[in-house]
Amino acid sequence: MTATLPPDHLDQRHRGTPPDPAVAWCTWVLRLRADDRLVGTVQAAVTEAGSVAEIARVIGAPWQGQGLATEAAKGPVSWLTRTPAVRKVVAHIHPAHRASAAVAAAASLTPAGEWHDGEVRWRRATRS
Repeated sequence: MTATLPPDHLDQRHRGTPPDPAVAWCTWVLRLRADDRLVGTVQAAVTEAGSVAEIARVIGAPWQGQGLATEAAKGPVSWLTRTPAVRKVVAHIHPAHRASAAVAAAASLTPAGEWHDGEVRWRRATRS
């Protein structure tokens, strides 16, 4: 996402209020250390009684292609896989978006052979 929309254009989900109270949201803000500049976010929606964490990330267009998305994905995936209740970390990636697939692979997610809304579901099982 490269556009910035005013809050009145965002739905309830994007304002930080989950539409389903059974979903816990984790959000990390990404800043460049060198100049303390905000460059993106990573979010995880923890669902199914805490056993599945669905992750997504956004990196601002000027900072894409610098490895920041990979670094940003690895930390939360690592943290989530150490969380006792989380059994699976999931990401949904458009099949034509090779950069996102590379980020998922770097975070140890693999294609699950499942589709959802035109995207491939990638996952990492943390424990059985």
